[in-house]
Amino acid sequence: MTENPGLLIDLQKIKENTRVIVEKCASYNINVVAVTKAVCGDPRVGRAMLEGGAAALADARIKNIKRLRQAGVTEPVMLLRSPMMSEIKDVVKYSSMSLNSEPDVLARLSECALDYGTRHDVIIMIDVGEIREGILPADIFQAAEEIKTLKGIRVIGAGTNLACYSGVRPTTKNMNLLLETGRELESILGYKLKIISGGNSSGLEMVDSGSVPRGINQFRIGESILLGRYLSNGEPIGGTNRDAFTLKAELIEMKEKPSLPMGEVGKNVFGDYAEENELQMHYRGIAALGRQDVPPDSILPLCPQKKIHIDVIGATSDHTVLDFGEDTRTFAVGSEVRFNLDYPGLLAAMTSPYINKEYIE
Repeated sequence: MTENPGLLIDLQKIKENTRVIVEKCASYNINVVAVTKAVCGDPRVGRAMLEGGAAALADARIKNIKRLRQAGVTEPVMLLRSPMMSEIKDVVKYSSMSLNSEPDVLARLSECALDYGTRHDVIIMIDVGEIREGILPADIFQAAEEIKTLKGIRVIGAGTNLACYSGVRPTTKNMNLLLETGRELESILGYKLKIISGGNSSGLEMVDSGSVPRGINQFRIGESILLGRYLSNGEPIGGTNRDAFTLKAELIEMKEKPSLPMGEVGKNVFGDYAEENELQMHYRGIAALGRQDVPPDSILPLCPQKKIHIDVIGATSDHTVLDFGEDTRTFAVGSEVRFNLDYPGLLAAMTSPYINKEYIE
């Protein structure tokens, strides 16, 4: 038995998933930038994505980009989140390009790039409805007039982000708005942009339907590569693997107990009330895993036999309670239980220092 709790990472499946999505997008002349933020800039995962055909990598945190660079990744790496003023030097030093929307940040990037004797490539983010980051299309003229005076940056594209904060889905309408704003930006800057970055994994359904407007030539894809599913509905993407990541945990208790607590009940330590169920005696197991590692509603137990059904009842900071029903012959104290993960679960498991990362080459 290997160290528990653990996250099994199948690099070949990540590579295969990348290849499927790269080929899907290539048929519409769209490049894929593979996003490593959910895996904390893991260099092995990043290399698998590049081997699968990704044109570049991207991450939201400069610390993760430094991790990739220090591991020997020389391919282009994009900073996804608008840079903090306090990290500008590292942005210029370690990232190949960054997404930006604030004139003051762009001015500081320009200044720092000139100090280094270089120019820093930027993609200007346009807010087409998500109301997260980005310049509103109506304000692009004023912003572009400021940007074109900055000698240390080179605007290589316009981009947008959708379906993250407000859940606004990409449509032909908002993609065309991005294109129109990009053309206005080009007219003010006086040259053609190389990149129109249409967003994230949420755009893959438009790729499938062939409805991506001509001119969108980049998507930044993370979740769909890592988990093999569409962002909007969680449905599997044909030809991809949904089990590139598997969480495992060890049982530290297995006992038959009543399904209802005994005594006066109030809120638990996390402010929740226990679910009320019909009183029955079931086998309950405790996995050595908790909310400090992964949210309990983000894990789905994998049952080794069709007759066995396992439910996640809940979790405290370091205990996850599982219901095994009336039959526990398959599991005992010391047994491993394995789980599928959703995106928040993967993000938490990769971030937790208590979960051992194990790679399947």
